Amino acid sequence: MRFHIDHFCFAVLVFALSPACAQRFSAGLQFAGNLSQIDGDDVYGFNKAGYGAGGFVSAKLSRSTALEVGLGYSLRGSRSGKHEAILVEIDLHYFEVPVLFVVHDWPNRKEEKEYYQMEFFGGIALGRLISSSSLTGVDKDFNKTDVSWILGAGYHWSPRWGGFLKYTRALNSLYRYSKGGVPVDLTGYFLSLGLKVKIL
Repeated sequence: MRFHIDHFCFAVLVFALSPACAQRFSAGLQFAGNLSQIDGDDVYGFNKAGYGAGGFVSAKLSRSTALEVGLGYSLRGSRSGKHEAILVEIDLHYFEVPVLFVVHDWPNRKEEKEYYQMEFFGGIALGRLISSSSLTGVDKDFNKTDVSWILGAGYHWSPRWGGFLKYTRALNSLYRYSKGGVPVDLTGYFLSLGLKVKIL
């Protein structure tokens, strides 16, 4: 079995690096800082700092559009501010798979290799909670699956390097509890500012 897996991986690598494939597919790495919060936790503001890192593969659909699939890790959650009356600290560690539709604009033809300087993207991400912590211990009952929608934009200053800003918000509840007989959902969302580099 190991023999067949090794040969399959080698064939995939050769295909990915072939000139015909390289014209349509690209791959890279991205790193970001996150500022997050959770609705329903009784504290306000993007006080929780975290980070994200991962890789992506982009398939060109047309001259100015692409489908991008990623695999990454992110740290997010919630934290009370300095002047909050209650103390909250929630850490959420996710593996996530974002799927984005990307529109490119503002072509730069001055460089040796033409590239688009702007990109706008939107899509969904499926996340899996791999570890968590909270001051009250309620995190043991958190929903392990996260489905989020994403909107963002990026700017590339070279064919390989770029930056991006994106907003991610969960579509499903992290946890539901009752407050005064009224159901309350914990719903997470965060901002990401990061760097993106193409390696293929």
